Amino acid sequence: MTALAEKLSDLSVHVGDIEARIAAFRGTQERFRDQKVSALKSGVQARIEDLDTRIHNAGDDISSVWTGINQSLKIKAEQIQALIESKRQATDAQRAEHRTQHLERNALLAIEFAALAIEEAEVAVSEAVDARLHANAIAAKHQPDVAFQLNAPSRKQHQV
Repeated sequence: MTALAEKLSDLSVHVGDIEARIAAFRGTQERFRDQKVSALKSGVQARIEDLDTRIHNAGDDISSVWTGINQSLKIKAEQIQALIESKRQATDAQRAEHRTQHLERNALLAIEFAALAIEEAEVAVSEAVDARLHANAIAAKHQPDVAFQLNAPSRKQHQV
């Protein structure tokens, strides 16, 4: 299995596990839910920083595009989080309902964005696979020439 196929497989497992984790979260006692959400946010932040580092270390044209996308996503996430936090301390039913609606819209948009990102990942992997197959086909066309050169008698052998 190629590294790209393994990454896609990992993504599939991760997405499949989310539904079960959310179902389990619903059953979590209220006092532990904030801790769980904080742990999730910390995990996401760590993955963002890791991705930033890998993108920066790659330093090519493709990576620079992803740096811009990643920075834009971080800014948007911070803006959304600020809006959510400003409404977090809702004490009356109307404010609590309004906050809940905001969070549900945020969740829906995050899911839709994730679906688009997964589709973009599929396109990127397909393009990479196509490029690999093309490169292999070109190499195979030139391989007989290399094999001929390797099997051809050298000038020293002709002189004997």
